[in-house]
Amino acid sequence: MMLTVVKPEDAVSIILSNVSAYDMTETVDLYNACGKIAACDIISGEQLPAFNRSIVDGLAVRAADTYGCSEDTPAMLKYEGKIRMGQHVEQELSHGCCMEIPTGGMLPSGADAVVMIEHTEDLGDGFRYVQKPCAVFENVVRRGEDCDAGGIAVPKGTVIGAKNIAVLAALGISRIEVSCPAKAGIISTGDELTDFSLTPHDGEIRDVNTVTLYSCVLECGCEPVAYPIVPDNEELLKNAVEKAVDECCCVLISGGSSVGEMDVVCRVLSSLGDVKFHGIAIKPGKPTVFAVIDGIPVFGLPGHPAASFFAFHLFVKPALRKITGSRQRDICVEAAVSQNIPSNHGRQETVAVRLENGVAVPLPAKSGVVSALSAADGYITIGRDDEGISKGEKVTVVLF
Repeated sequence: MMLTVVKPEDAVSIILSNVSAYDMTETVDLYNACGKIAACDIISGEQLPAFNRSIVDGLAVRAADTYGCSEDTPAMLKYEGKIRMGQHVEQELSHGCCMEIPTGGMLPSGADAVVMIEHTEDLGDGFRYVQKPCAVFENVVRRGEDCDAGGIAVPKGTVIGAKNIAVLAALGISRIEVSCPAKAGIISTGDELTDFSLTPHDGEIRDVNTVTLYSCVLECGCEPVAYPIVPDNEELLKNAVEKAVDECCCVLISGGSSVGEMDVVCRVLSSLGDVKFHGIAIKPGKPTVFAVIDGIPVFGLPGHPAASFFAFHLFVKPALRKITGSRQRDICVEAAVSQNIPSNHGRQETVAVRLENGVAVPLPAKSGVVSALSAADGYITIGRDDEGISKGEKVTVVLF
């Protein structure tokens, strides 16, 4: 029996048209926000910075007082004291005057620029001598330049990271609304599987996919739920899938998706729901299955760890992003390939690569080889109608 395959782009379209956003939210404090997904636009309630601030150690000045100066003819400005960190200066800086200011210090009223200290001279006569002119707001972060009051500090769908938390802390935002982590159930199937922590007997192999997919789900900002290994038994698998569908927003089954006497996944999914497709024109990952059971998307992924891993990135990850409302996108770089890569399978091929000084080096792709994933920085795809990629040809590398 042959699989009737769909194109990869059609598979993504079918998946996304059958996936709905998970709209439950919760409020967390900033210490527990990292890795969560913003459930709404987070609005700045104030300006950041709240005052005009110097970005260098120097002299706060009126820029016009420095125009035309040079090392030979410095501007002579009356010294009116030193501004300290956290100090608010009540007096207005008059024309022809200056004040010493540290990095991060607040500019006094009237000042509109800062001259770097190395471009000034102190002769001990109550004046400072400026040897280089500066423009208005040079070396200054203006009030509200970082964030304006009422502006969006963090957009909805952002996967909160340390960089976002820094902004929120600066704005005094201590609690935010985030999407409740969507649960993704993971079921590995196969008589040959044993827990990865155990020593396998002859004919057995360690279950790599459960913990690998668990980690992939975590990286998508979701909550993985690992279920016990299920042998190649239709009734036992049916019970496991029903339980996972009842408890999760998405279910991933690895193994048992190809066409064979012991491959029961597709039969179980057909008995419980609607199989949207069985087979995608890709290598690796051709026997991938997608079904919907009681409104829950269910993926049947290949048992081979590398194929399962790539199928997750190509098809499951877009679904999880839609479910969670995540704005996260893949990061890609351009690189030249280090060698010829033949490909004439009539399927889109995914190739793991390592980046070396801007060059993409393909890694071994033999069936059963998983060490290449650990060494890979990302992957490239070769179109189904292409005969391969020539050495030196530019490709797009999707980074892990």
